[in-house]
Amino acid sequence: MSKTFDKKFGKEFIGNVPKKPGVYRFFSDSDRVVYVGKAKDLRARLSQYRNAKRTKAHRKMKRIIRRSVRLEFEETDNELAALLLEDQLIKELNPRLNVAGAFSFMYPSLGVKREGRDLTIAYSTEPPNLEDQGFTLFGSYRKRVVTRAAFDALEDLLGWLGHHERPNPRIEYSACRRFRQIPQDLDAPLSELLNGTSSAYLQALFLALLEKPDARREAEDVQSALKTLQAFYDEEAVRLQKILAAEGATYIDQEDWDAANIRCTRQPSA
Repeated sequence: MSKTFDKKFGKEFIGNVPKKPGVYRFFSDSDRVVYVGKAKDLRARLSQYRNAKRTKAHRKMKRIIRRSVRLEFEETDNELAALLLEDQLIKELNPRLNVAGAFSFMYPSLGVKREGRDLTIAYSTEPPNLEDQGFTLFGSYRKRVVTRAAFDALEDLLGWLGHHERPNPRIEYSACRRFRQIPQDLDAPLSELLNGTSSAYLQALFLALLEKPDARREAEDVQSALKTLQAFYDEEAVRLQKILAAEGATYIDQEDWDAANIRCTRQPSA
């Protein structure tokens, strides 16, 4: 791949790249950015592209080079700055060959709305629509499958605890479920579960369901739903709480999630 790299970008290109943190951009012949990357050491990283082998691990590098006619790089003060700049550029430029961070608009949120003895829960990839309807938002969460499974499990559990009221509220890009006769003293533990501060809600819900004949008859399904919520808490909610604490926030917007996660999990390095 070195001959192709040198022909497209110049034999002297790598020698002029600093051994510093930064981001790099590959451009197509129509001058569109096709890929944005970051590196702790720009020279070392771009040398990997130049020396890409005929292996599965290097397949994407070779694809990027084939589609590119120009390569630019930009130094940053440290690796954290490079990560944040990469995230920003991916969102702004939407490069065709980038996947990570390109679909933050799909990061879901959960919503809860209390009206007397009624409780409505919601799952949405367009959370402002929930906020406009008076929902308290929780999230955003990274994994759609895990979050949707948790929403479905919560729907089942609340259906055994109270009464599912139909028709369900209709909000665009959202799934909503309304339940009657849900005890208000479970609201605070539910909020703590969704924010990742405590999973005590699961125990409280389990004890409340012991009083429900239908739930006792469906004990195996109840246990399965509780395990699904526990998995969501462990995989998504706890991670969310770390980000919220680091940011001093109560909610993280979809477009801010990746950058907030980077700031939370990475420390500056020269």
